[in-house]
Amino acid sequence: MAGEQSRFVVSADWVQQQLGADGFKLIDASWYLPAHQRDAKAEYEGGHVPGAVFFDQDEIVDHTTGLPHSLPAPDFFAAEVGKLGISATDLIVVYDGPGFFSAPRVWWMLRVMGAENVYILDGGLDGWKAESRPVETGTTRPEPAVFTPRFDARRVTSFHEMSAIAGNGEKQIADARPAGRFTGEEPEPRAGMRSGHMPGARSVPALSLSENGHLKDLTTLRTVLTEAGIDLRKPVVTSCGSGVTAAVITLALDSLGHSDNSLYDGSWSEWGSKAETAIDTGPAAAVAPAQQNHLTAHVTLLEMTAAPKASMPVPVNIHTAIMRATEIPLPFYRYLQRQVGARWHWFERLRMNDEALKAIIHDPKVTISVLHVNGAPAGFYEFRELDGETIELSYFGLMEHALGLGIGKWFLLQALYAVWQSNPKKVTVSTNTLDHPRALQLYQRYGFSPVETYDALVEPLAEEELLQIIRRDTPGL
Repeated sequence: MAGEQSRFVVSADWVQQQLGADGFKLIDASWYLPAHQRDAKAEYEGGHVPGAVFFDQDEIVDHTTGLPHSLPAPDFFAAEVGKLGISATDLIVVYDGPGFFSAPRVWWMLRVMGAENVYILDGGLDGWKAESRPVETGTTRPEPAVFTPRFDARRVTSFHEMSAIAGNGEKQIADARPAGRFTGEEPEPRAGMRSGHMPGARSVPALSLSENGHLKDLTTLRTVLTEAGIDLRKPVVTSCGSGVTAAVITLALDSLGHSDNSLYDGSWSEWGSKAETAIDTGPAAAVAPAQQNHLTAHVTLLEMTAAPKASMPVPVNIHTAIMRATEIPLPFYRYLQRQVGARWHWFERLRMNDEALKAIIHDPKVTISVLHVNGAPAGFYEFRELDGETIELSYFGLMEHALGLGIGKWFLLQALYAVWQSNPKKVTVSTNTLDHPRALQLYQRYGFSPVETYDALVEPLAEEELLQIIRRDTPGL
């Protein structure tokens, strides 16, 4: 059903229940443009959520770049956030005044620096106050903490990288600035800045992703992004004026399970100030029509909130073993994807380069286990921890030679048993009309319930493209 919300957004009711709990930290990340005529720090001192500390987005930056909001070095960030009493292992909720303007930037910074349990308050401080919830005045002075950074450089795009992307179009560019600034019809708020957008960029105004201080539901977020020309199967770089509201698009992408995205930290403050950078004006180029050979898949997202109660005996007359594949070699993983998923059009992972694929499947939050039948690989399942409460069953299937042996239901139960060993509150999975025709029925039989449906385009893998993948993994072939 439509209406499912981002897993990174929490309600005011929930936050109020957590106030004062050990390890629960609140950050006021409010920041405003001059046109807003709002003083974030003064508003914080005049009334904030009890216990919240103020994160100054003009101060916790790299001051050497000459740009307004450059991501600071990990050690500097850790020291400053530690002074605010925040550690990387805390449960952190970030908020701003209107809801989804500047808070996503600090949410993104914390996650890039290694914090895992970071969320955003739905409705923001304005909504909190409108509901007459408790506030406190002055400045919160917490005990200093130690924030141990684990910097994820993959989530940050440099000017050099952005220049290449704008030139070759290998990644999509999503620009969060208002439409008038994107087209060049409205001037930039910073003096001397050229107007327009980077070649090939798509316009996704940050304000189009929320309404009345609330992030839009997942179905609507997907619609907004796809109608702007963003293909959610492909890499995306987000950008904006100075790197703040680009994180709103990042939040939307991550909420939809899109992991191959990064944020151009210099954004238009850097790009628009350089004389040598290419700039386009007017609306974004028309989205190319879908190729005629693309397939339409009707996708169903499902979730279960309790471990399966069913049990099945180990299949007889065959020898089975399920082995976890740690640091699985990339050629072997692609072999599994081809053998299990080729007939179901599982091509997304096959198209990834080594670096992107390795970053996903060697992530400590990802578990891949391979089924062997009579000594030979016969299928696999893969799941990943999305946050502290949700696990996604990303892939599950059997190779063709294992179909008809009567082990499919048993193998799915083994996968679900493994997932629930981590005691999540929710397990999710998706299937579509290109998958095995009984997949949806099977998932529902063992406890999954549909929560959302949508249509997606799937680009078949051409025979020559498949051969290139096989040759890459088989040198000398």
